[in-house]
Amino acid sequence: MVSQKRKRTEELDENSDASDYSIVQASSDDEVDISSALAGKKSRTDGPPDPVEEDDEDLEKFIQTSIAKRNVKGGTDIIKKTKGKSKIAKGEVGGGSFQSMGLHPSLLRSLTLQGYRIPTPIQRTSIPTLLANPPRDLVGMARTGSGKTLAYMIPLVQRLSGRHASTFGARALILLPARELALQVLKVGKELARGWNGKEGAHAGDNQGETSEKGQALRWGLIVGGEGLDEQFEMITNNPDVIIATPGRLLHLIVEMNLDLKSVQYVVFDEADRLFEMGFETALNEILHRLPSSRQTLLFSATLPKSLVDFAKAGLQDPKLVRLDAESKISSDLKMAFFSIKQAEKDACLLALLRDVIRVPFGSSAPKEGTDGDDATKPRRDKGKQRATQTTTAPHQTLIFAATKHHVEYLSNLLSAAGYAVSHIYGALDQSARTYQMDQFRRGYTSVLVVTDVAARGIDIPVLENVVNYDFPHGARVFVHRVGRTARAGRQGWAWSFVTHTELPYLLDLQLFLGRPLTSQVSAGSGDDAFTESLVLGNFSRERIDEDVEYVRSLDAAQHQLPVLREVMRRGHAMYERSKGKASQASYKRAKDMSKDTQWALAGAIEAGIHPVILHRTGGGAKMAEEDARKKLMKVVNSFKPAETVFEIGTRGKASTANAALMKERRKALKKAAERSVLPSTATADAEVEEDDDSNEDELPHENMEMADEDEIAAVFNTSSKKSGKGSYRDEEFYMSHYQKDASTEKGYSLTDGASSFAEQARGATFDLAGDEGVAARQRHKMTWDKKKKKFIKGDGVGADNVKLVRTESGTKLPATYRSGRFDEWKAKSHVSLPKIGEAEPERRGSGFGPGGRKFKHQKVVSAKPLDKLGKDYERKVRQIKKREENNPQEGGFSKMKGDPKRAKQKAKTSGGRYGGKSMGRVKSEIKTVDQIRKTRQTAERKKARNARPSRKGKR
Repeated sequence: MVSQKRKRTEELDENSDASDYSIVQASSDDEVDISSALAGKKSRTDGPPDPVEEDDEDLEKFIQTSIAKRNVKGGTDIIKKTKGKSKIAKGEVGGGSFQSMGLHPSLLRSLTLQGYRIPTPIQRTSIPTLLANPPRDLVGMARTGSGKTLAYMIPLVQRLSGRHASTFGARALILLPARELALQVLKVGKELARGWNGKEGAHAGDNQGETSEKGQALRWGLIVGGEGLDEQFEMITNNPDVIIATPGRLLHLIVEMNLDLKSVQYVVFDEADRLFEMGFETALNEILHRLPSSRQTLLFSATLPKSLVDFAKAGLQDPKLVRLDAESKISSDLKMAFFSIKQAEKDACLLALLRDVIRVPFGSSAPKEGTDGDDATKPRRDKGKQRATQTTTAPHQTLIFAATKHHVEYLSNLLSAAGYAVSHIYGALDQSARTYQMDQFRRGYTSVLVVTDVAARGIDIPVLENVVNYDFPHGARVFVHRVGRTARAGRQGWAWSFVTHTELPYLLDLQLFLGRPLTSQVSAGSGDDAFTESLVLGNFSRERIDEDVEYVRSLDAAQHQLPVLREVMRRGHAMYERSKGKASQASYKRAKDMSKDTQWALAGAIEAGIHPVILHRTGGGAKMAEEDARKKLMKVVNSFKPAETVFEIGTRGKASTANAALMKERRKALKKAAERSVLPSTATADAEVEEDDDSNEDELPHENMEMADEDEIAAVFNTSSKKSGKGSYRDEEFYMSHYQKDASTEKGYSLTDGASSFAEQARGATFDLAGDEGVAARQRHKMTWDKKKKKFIKGDGVGADNVKLVRTESGTKLPATYRSGRFDEWKAKSHVSLPKIGEAEPERRGSGFGPGGRKFKHQKVVSAKPLDKLGKDYERKVRQIKKREENNPQEGGFSKMKGDPKRAKQKAKTSGGRYGGKSMGRVKSEIKTVDQIRKTRQTAERKKARNARPSRKGKR
């Protein structure tokens, strides 16, 4: 019989009214034309078929294009179903939308339900590139809060088809610098892959019977420090598809388990600039050595240098640079305020900021009544259902960044003593404590979170409006990541920064990086826009700061641990100052000039005014008018110059004294210096004129002398002024600066923006000679005295207390504790073997399963216990047994009550068949695994050795 199939055809005859489908004969019964199904459209029948077969690449490209077109059509239906009767907004469908990128309908449905309707610029640029065929490496750079996590998570889920692979080996690896960021990325990935429907996502040729619906979900693995190794061993043996890890703990597991990463296809370095710094260099070199060369590598961060030289170690191959920071390095919704303060008054200024400006309410950290606290005694009504984490962060909640963990400990105790509900996080804190503290802040139980820079990267805290820089960051990169915790996803936010006199050069470097003006005054009608367009520097109110200083002293008397913690913080701050990098020389020079200029009125100056944001938030226009009047009065007072000094009081019209003569000569010298600095060309002529009359000297109006302007001097004498640094010799049309156009921006993005570590500085100061190699070899074999071990040891004490090191395959030296044998002990205890990459994963249905996925079953049969004659139901049971024996004489009395061997054998015989009536799926496999064969051989060897051993009788 000739198989037939319907195919759509185009009408060649305009007058024909025939159907759009025609009968087309296939070449044989076994051949099926699936091109129309793959392409999503009906094929044309006009013209003969092409006899030349397409090669594999063309066929693969054709299939990928067809699947993408089908996904676009299915995505449109998904969006219409999700929106319901509501109107589809502009940008949700069509060019530049998620629907037009060819995402799987299930993935598009997850995005729509989570509220991601329109892609951000970084997502619109990155996702099509990552989904292109063949895969291409990418370096993505955009400001914080722009959606970089979704930019690499959406292609990851799409490339892995949203389903778990039955072969052993991870397929994707995501490296991050912080544990909290790893937990956040894990949550985002699970939410994306949760709604994936395997049946709708199946393609032609897939084996539908391979996996069940439960086994199709992607498996995620989290590897971070602070967690138990046994749980992470079990997670790796469960064959996760995606591993989200921090470099340190991942390297530990790789060396301990001898883990193979050759199956990884998709590698992401999130916050790449932080990962490639000195602290992670050893771990990354070893991890990158174990990754395959055919992987697709992605680097994402808010602050990446333009040059890819710093990231050459990542093995990028023809990467595409997506850089969207040219317009705005920070959010346009971020408002910034900078306060010039004294180091000794930082605590008082922080209390004044929280109380008067941000207005953080007082309160304890205990959960409110009616909230979902951590009470174990509360009944779980929603047991078995997924409980969504309810975040109730308030607008007044504040994130405070400090320099070291000692600062965090001191500030948390200080603010708690002042009555605030405080949480704190730093790197050395236990992981469970870090999770608890972050959860307390997210749920709104605490109003202030004090952290180090460990929380500056990528953490998304909902509705966070205030970030405080207690210690000003020493680099522009750190500042961008700190203030990026607020003003995210279109929300408003404030960044408050304290600047001491020693930190002023770093503020000037930040000004060059952001390209915004630095000012101390704001016009009355500008509102909050002035704080987004410029960097406003000001002071706190002197009266309130004095009161808060006394309040801090009273807290010291009430809380005796505060002075001790402050002293520890002071020592830690001294070490922090020595370790941080330096600002540029030009910024140091500008800071010195600013401290002398009365216009800026820095902290401690007589003319110091109040910051405009404080006036705006506390008193409004009336307060600002009062401050302007005060400034005018202070200007008049400061400009007053008396006609005589204290040495000249009472000497007018009398005989000149020695003090009066001295002041007279001093006035002449100052006059000459002023004239030379203002009018160099006429200074010599003026110096020849001297006045001998004392009465005329006293009547000269020195304070009313009008000085020439710098522009007037340049116009009249056609010369340059050293003070201004500007001259008429420069023709701006043809002038070419020796600085690069974006030198300040790249300096802020660089990994070594003045903050290079001691090891890096020492490496640059080394002086290598050819003969030094022999000297170094002799030094390695030299015996040195170890103070801790109280003995001579070999080596230079590399590692911690001359710890033993091991060399990996890539030549990297690692501590020997990375190969402690804990995994071998856990594997023997758990009866689990680790398959090789590419092998089929063993079936694991829960606890109680041994190697190869087979369950241990007890075959022992125990006969029933004899009846108790003293029991109450003894006579009744005897009657039942007799009655059963009369009905079935062949069966024993106890056979029905408990299983016995005779009944088991009879049942096996009566069931019939080789396998006793069992289905083939439940039959025990006769093929032994590798572990079983090895165990059998070891048992035989032990028996042989035991039998060959002479007995005690033989010895006698």
